[in-house]
Amino acid sequence: MNEFEKKFNALRIQYRDERVQITKDCALAIGHLNTAIGAVKSPEARDALRAEKARIYEATRNSIKYSRLCYRQQLDALEDELRTHYEKHPSRRQIRHALRALLRSTQDTGDQTVTLSLGKGIRCTVTFTGQLTPDN
Repeated sequence: MNEFEKKFNALRIQYRDERVQITKDCALAIGHLNTAIGAVKSPEARDALRAEKARIYEATRNSIKYSRLCYRQQLDALEDELRTHYEKHPSRRQIRHALRALLRSTQDTGDQTVTLSLGKGIRCTVTFTGQLTPDN
């Protein structure tokens, strides 16, 4: 695994663990409230406990939404970092594909040489030897 795959995996595990912990905390609190609702005889007290139970469910949903939002933001930031990395450091495969496309366009014009302008006053000439075959 490369460094970005490790970061993505660690982020995914962290998000899962947070979600599990939020759910466990909610289940524990709801369990205690259910026990209290069963033990209480007063209808007003039961209504208050049920209202607290509804509040805990809503707080749990909000916590999970917030956790998901943070996860998405971190994921987007990591994807931007990955994209920037690949723009600055193309892989061998990306370089091969780019050169293959350049070779094909050069061969379509009937030439074996192409001159590229890489920036202000910087030019390079690429000469291809041999032919492009399907297995290249």
